Order: sequence, then C-alpha cells, then structure tokens
Amino acid sequence: MREELGPVVTIESRAFPLRPEPAHGVGFKSTYREAGWRRCAEMSAADGIRFTPWPHAELPGWSLPALAAAKCVAKQSDELFERVHHALYEAFFTESRNIADAKEVAAIVAAAGADMERFTADFEAGIGRDAVIGDYEAAVSEHGVRSIPTVIVPDTGRALVGLADYAVYRAAVEEALA
Repeated sequence: MREELGPVVTIESRAFPLRPEPAHGVGFKSTYREAGWRRCAEMSAADGIRFTPWPHAELPGWSLPALAAAKCVAKQSDELFERVHHALYEAFFTESRNIADAKEVAAIVAAAGADMERFTADFEAGIGRDAVIGDYEAAVSEHGVRSIPTVIVPDTGRALVGLADYAVYRAAVEEALA
C-alpha cells in the first residue's frame, strides 16, 4: 500500500510484544497457533510469501529480542529497518529460526548490513527494548490494543483487529481519505 499510495498515507510500524517476559513450553502442534499459521500461509501464498510449518515442538517464548533489534536498526535508517523487519519475519516464518535468541537475532541484523558496533551498543544499552515497551504501553493505553495484528486508522479511529485481506485494509484507508 505504501508503494501504491506514496505520500498520501503514512504507515508506521509499532512493536507489540505478546509477552513481557520469556515463556517456556509454548506449544505449537495441534493448537490455535498452528491453525493461525496455516491461515497466514493460505492468505499470503498468492503474494509469494512462504510460511514453513514450524518444525519444532515449541515456539520461541517471546519476540522482544527481535522487536528490540528492529527498533535499534531504525535509528540507523528507514531502509535498514525495512530490510531487518522483513529478514526477521522470513527468519521466523520461513526459515524456522529462533527470534527469541539474541545471538540469532544479531546474526540476522548483521546479514542485513547493519553497523554492528552501533547496533550492539544500542541493543545492550536497552534502547530498543525501551522503545518497544513504549510502543506497547501507548498501544494499550491510547487504543486498547490487546492482540496482533491491530491496524489503527487515525483519521477515523477505526481499529482493524486480526489478519484481514488486503482489500479490508485498503477500504479502511479509502474511508479515511474520503
């Protein structure tokens, strides 16, 4: 949509960790998580996005390391943020990599071309984590967000909760532009 509408709309990504602390034993097989994964795979296949079924018994227990990393690289450049953002999604959903592991996340960030000295300093200082927590607190207090994905259309106050077809998002934007 960003490419289609250009400067007419501003799309901002906000972090929303589902767990503030790591959880252990997060099941995947035969759970709603597996069903959701299949739904995402079906909806995105036409766009060439590939979801590989999670091969492990348990999912990573949280996403905070990946979310914090994305916030850190955003300080370097918007383009780098986009590359890392997509690389983290691909690592998790296609390559079945553990984005809860800070070392794994750092390898993904390095492969995307980040200034690793700057990234490491920011990551270890908690700059990314603090930004993620700030996004989370604002989402909950200002918009009542409780799940992902949630898309807020500020001009109308409309909140789109849960995965939807592109046409639903496009209609919400057109409503705001009208």
